[in-house]
Formats: sequence, C-alpha cells, structure tokens
Amino acid sequence: MEIGSVIEWKVTVWDSSQPDAKSSSSDWSKFAVGPSQSEWQGQWISHPVDLESWDETDASAFWTPVSGMNGTHNQRVACHNWEKRSQLPVFRTKLPTLDVPEDDDIATALLVVSGLGSFRASLDGKPLSSSGPLDPPLTDFAQRVSYRGFDVTPYLSGDGAKSEHVVGIAMGSGWWDHRPIAGSFIRLFFFPHGAVTCVAQLYITYKSGKTEVVIPTGDESSGWQVAKGHLRESSLFTGEYIDLQSKAEFDGFDTAQNWKELYFDPTDAASIHAWVMPQRYISDTTLEKWRHHLHVKSKATPMKSRDEVTPLHKLSPIGRLIPHESPPVLPMERVYPDEILDLGGGRWMIDFGKAFSGMLRFESGLPEPIIPAEGYPKGHEVNTLAKDESFITVVYGERLEMFTHDINLPLVAGMGLHDGGGRHKSKKTGDPEMKGGPCYPKDHIKAGSLLQRDVYILPKTDGGKGSFSGARQSHFTTHAFRFAEICCSEEPPSDVTALAYRSSFKEWGDFSSSNVRINGGYELVKNAMNANLLGVQSDCPHREKIQYGGDILADSPAAMHLYDMSAFYRKVVLDWADQQWENGAYAGTSYWLMLNDQTGIGNGSGETVWASAPVVMTARHMQHYGDLEFLKRTVDKHIKWLGFLHKHFDKGMLKKGYVEDLEGYWKSGSGLGDWLGFRQRDTWLTHEGFYMASARSIAYISEKLGRKGNAVEAALDISNMVKERIAGLYLKYNQGFLPPDSRGKFMSPAQEMGLFSRIVPGDRRCNVLRHYFTRIGHTWPGSAEMNFLKHIDKEQKNP
Repeated sequence: MEIGSVIEWKVTVWDSSQPDAKSSSSDWSKFAVGPSQSEWQGQWISHPVDLESWDETDASAFWTPVSGMNGTHNQRVACHNWEKRSQLPVFRTKLPTLDVPEDDDIATALLVVSGLGSFRASLDGKPLSSSGPLDPPLTDFAQRVSYRGFDVTPYLSGDGAKSEHVVGIAMGSGWWDHRPIAGSFIRLFFFPHGAVTCVAQLYITYKSGKTEVVIPTGDESSGWQVAKGHLRESSLFTGEYIDLQSKAEFDGFDTAQNWKELYFDPTDAASIHAWVMPQRYISDTTLEKWRHHLHVKSKATPMKSRDEVTPLHKLSPIGRLIPHESPPVLPMERVYPDEILDLGGGRWMIDFGKAFSGMLRFESGLPEPIIPAEGYPKGHEVNTLAKDESFITVVYGERLEMFTHDINLPLVAGMGLHDGGGRHKSKKTGDPEMKGGPCYPKDHIKAGSLLQRDVYILPKTDGGKGSFSGARQSHFTTHAFRFAEICCSEEPPSDVTALAYRSSFKEWGDFSSSNVRINGGYELVKNAMNANLLGVQSDCPHREKIQYGGDILADSPAAMHLYDMSAFYRKVVLDWADQQWENGAYAGTSYWLMLNDQTGIGNGSGETVWASAPVVMTARHMQHYGDLEFLKRTVDKHIKWLGFLHKHFDKGMLKKGYVEDLEGYWKSGSGLGDWLGFRQRDTWLTHEGFYMASARSIAYISEKLGRKGNAVEAALDISNMVKERIAGLYLKYNQGFLPPDSRGKFMSPAQEMGLFSRIVPGDRRCNVLRHYFTRIGHTWPGSAEMNFLKHIDKEQKNP
C-alpha cells in the first residue's frame, strides 16, 4: 500500500459450525495511507500581511504583565498587530492539467491538508471537510499537528482529469492566533502561536502504479494564492464577525468559473481582499528552546537567568504532521426551537429546551435589521464598525437572569474577566485594560463580560453584493447555550435551528428507567458530556475549553460506557505525554498553562489528582479496549511519573503543611481534589489517594505487558504503602472512615473517596456507607441563589 492509496475494506462474519448459515457483512469503509513527516513536500504558508505583523511585534508583548508602562505599551503593540491579521485568509490553487496516458487512468487521488488555527478544505466549490469548526483538534502544536486526508478520486478520474479543478482552504484563528487578551486565568499566551497558516499536497496514483505529488504548498510553481476573506474575526471564545458582502463576493472563490481578474489584481495588493502570493511560515526559534522556556517557567528546571523566562521568539515552531488521531467534530444533531419569544424592540429570544455546544443555523438567512428606538440592549451594542454598516447580533447563553430574563452574560465566555476586570481598579467604572489588556474587545466592555456572540455585518455600499438573506452560521467557533437572543429585526428569522456538535465517536451505551427524574438526570449529564467533547474533553464548553485531568478522571467511566472512546482517549493520554517534563512530572492540564501548579507538590507537577489522569486513563483504556500496543507506547512515561512521585511526594506534602499523622488537620493546606464529593475538599486524602491510584495503574499496566520483577513489585509496594497510610489514619477512630480531626467529620468527602478508591476493607464498607448517608453538612449558595434569598426576604418584609 503506497502513500496516497485509498483502500476499501469490510468485515464478513460466518459460523463454521453452521456452513449453510448466511454470513453477515459490514458496509464498505475506506481508509487512506498518508505521508509521514519526512514525506511531506508541502510547506506551511501564510498571508504576507499576517507574517509582517509579527515582524513588527515586540516579542515580549504576549508575556509581559500589564503593570508598568512598558508592559502596557508592549500589549498595545501586540493588539495593534493582531488587528491587522484578524481578518481571516482563504487559500486556493488550480490543479495542473494532468498528463494521463491513453492506456492508463487515475486510480486514486488523495488530498492531505492541515491548518493552524482551523481549516476547511473544498474542491470546485464543494466542501470536503466534515469537521467544520475545530480542525485540527487541540494538541501541543509545537510537537504534533493532525492532518486530514480527503478522497477526491471521483472528481479527478475518468473525464474529470480533463476538467479544470480548484482546491480551496478557508481558515479560522483557533487556538493558534487568538485575540491576545492578557491576564486570562487560563493563560492562553502559553500556547504555541503564530500567523494563521496551512499546508497541503495532492497524491495522484495511476492504475499503472505510478504516484506523483502535485500542488504542494510553498512551491511557487503550484500557483497557490491567498486573500483576506469574509471573516473579520473568528474566536473560539467570543465568536465571529461575518461580512456578508464579502461572503457574497467570495462565494465560489474555489471554482474555476470564478477564477477572474476581478479577484486577482496585481496592482491592488494593498486591498484587503486582493489575491496575492503566500509566503512560507518559518519559525524564529526551535522546539528545544520553546520547551526549555516552559520547563523553567513551570519550575520543572531551575532558572539560571531571567532570559529563560521571557522567550525572545515571535513565531512558534510547528510540530510533526501526523494522521488524525480521533474522530472529527461533526454536527451530531439538529435542534429545533421549543419557543421563540418577542422581547420587544426587535429582540427575539429562542429557547431550545436543552444546553449543548454548537451555533444557530439560518436556512433562509436573517431578516433585514432595524435600529432599536431605545438603543441597543446589553450585549448587542457593536461600536467597532463603520457608520455605514448595518448588523444583526446573536448572543448565546445557558441560562437567564432571574429577574430581568436577559441572558446571563457572566455565566458564559468569561475566561475569568467578568465586569471588564473592574474589580482590579474601580468597581464602579471598570477598566478592562487592567485585567484584559488593550485588546479586550471594546464592544464587550459595556456588557461587563466577554460575550458568546456572532455578528453578521452588511456594508451599505453602492453596487455591493450580499444581503442578510445570505447569513447561515458561524464557521470556526462553537458556543455553549440553551438560549440565543437575536437583535434587532422587525420579525424573527424563519427556518432557524441549531446544530449540536461533538466528536463523532459511535454511541453504543444507553440507560433508561421507570423513574422520570432519574431519566432526566441521565439526559442532563449526557448533554453536559456531549457539550464538552469537542476534539478534547473540556471542563466547560464556553469559558475555558481545555482538558483538566480531574474532570476526565471523574467522567471517563461514564463516557466509555456511553461511547466508543478508544481513539479519543488514546489521543488524550498522548496530549499529556507531550507535555511531560524531563523530571517525569505531569501537568494538571493536557497542555501546561500554569494551572493547579500551586496546588501540586512542586517541581512542575500539577495537583496530584489532575496530574494522575494520563496513567489512570491508560489503565482504564486497557480495561475497556485491550490495546496492548498503546500500553507499550506509554508505559515508560508513566513509570517516570511514578518515579517523580516517589522522589518528591512526601517532601512536597510536608511543604504544604501536611504532617505524617495529620495532627490538628482540618483539610488545610492547598490542593483541589474536590470533584469527588459535594462537601468540603479533603486535599490530603485526594493527593494520597491518587498517588496510590498511579502506583496501582502502573502495576496493572506492567502485569498486562508481562513485565515481572522489581518494576511491578515496586509499584505494588508503593500502592500498598499509601493505602495503609490512608486507611491507618482514617480507620483509626471508628468504622466510619472519618478524618482524624472531629471538626471535619461531617464535612469531608472521606467516605465516598474511600469507597470509590477501594481503600476501605471489604468488611467495613457497609458501615462506611451508613455513615455517609447519616452525614450532615452544608452547601454554598451561588450568587444567583443568594440574590433570590435576599429578594424573598425583602418581599416578606414588604409584601
């Protein structure tokens, strides 16, 4: 099977004991043989304006704190240059005339493509990409980037070889060139970053066996062109600005019929929509330097000089290209509105009855906009457009304000920047630059929070093309919502639905009961899980969108019963493996963002529960899917993690104030570990519990691989040592598995943690469970609940 081959296969099953029985066959499926990194001829290419904007940027602009004159200036430079490239590019090229011998024909044609941030490929105006908003999925782009292969044989074989063909690639910002908002608690600026870029090449395989590579990007003879398209901005968090006039002009940009001088004018290179020749993307640093900086920043390596903390590069390195590792993100369901409410003033609230990840889809476009007589409501003001441009906004959210019934904005894409950062300066006026920096979107300031919002724009240009009837959906982002508010038009849009997206793994598990409440709870949990499975398993699908280890440990048993997660969780573990420090420590998130480090045991480690995710998930993966090759691929990295714990765990816990016998302990110190129960966190217990879980998992993995001797025995010894340490303290006083200090006996999640982790001996589990059900305690009302209680109190006093 040569590179570029497209293979069809199916499975037939028969029973040899019943030779007359009818066999059963699956449908035909396809796979293709793609290139390894060394076999790529295509080079990464970008729009010249995008590359030039990085040349002008102060390299420290993304890394310097806002405080101080120089830091603020650097960030203004970063924002100014990002605004130059916020208009997203589209790429295209014509296929050369293929010289097919008369006695030969094209057997297969395989187009391989990738792009950073996100990409969509097309041929002759027909979409090839099925995954839409998030492709490739998030990985450490400095180490590995996924590519996709598209079988275009039907277009090019036979008479198709004689026709003109155009390949198109539309781009989004993705994680790669996001808006440079400083101060975000998820620290987006730690991600690899650079100018939006793509890479592609086409394999043509003839029936005679000959294979050739055509149109590789970066080769001037391939004829690639690039222009700024109709997306003025595309953000994974804050949504998209969609220019409908440019959209109409660019419709068909990827067809031979529209390959006209109208689009390509060499004298108009300064025009934002002019077609120009792309330039190669070339990083100004190396992976080794990039990783060294992160090692120092995470304290996994001692710092020798300040230069090691502030990287001097601008364009991050791009990792090796690999075939896609997990199912694509697809629209898995079309959701119809439960209700459309007229809020007055041209505002329309759509309730879909459940929350999910996706966006609105306007099959018949949007109606013409109006300007509300009393001004634009909260969340719908757009003050960054030209005066002659009209617009309609779509704001997304999961819930409504309790009293106004507006969409609850701070609950959505907040990224920790609620109230425009006002709490950092003035609670009355707010100052987004104090928290979000100069690139905090100016038309989000009045809303008091970053918005999940799409904006459809139409310039009022004489002779211009396009109308609001051309609006369809956002392209390279998803929102998490149950409610969507459209503003402002005389009537609501017709034919409006929503598309719910998730990674398209097979659903193979289900649950139902005779109890409607239990069924409702099941649907609620499943909706939340679906919304968070978009190329990565995130903790929330609107505000952070990244992989925390604790959430995956908590949810993965349910996910693997519901879905075929074999490829997905294999990618998850490899995401962590890429981030592992040289000392063996794992981070708390799959890409290190300095989150939870303060709650870990030091030396670059994330909090122990979160950082144990890759090794525990590998054991769970084996239990469900029996993938021995995956164990072989990852076991050495997991053993390094256990070695790190054995060396640093006790010292790290002592630094946090956890003494060996927990004298005077009342869940003090640091650490998370609170996902397992509704009560107060018991951080000593969860740190210790997942130290034990790591050792248990490695012993299990080693046994499955047939490894014997010291490695397996050491892992088992560590596991038993930690188990006895936990059980000895928590079973010291009674049968209830309670903390040593009686002040916390009703508040700790000790019972559920002990049962979940099988620390409690079998003969004591019933007593522990009884204590669990008789436990008392409290929960903490959230802000909305507190406001409701205050409101009720006032009404009772003033009926």
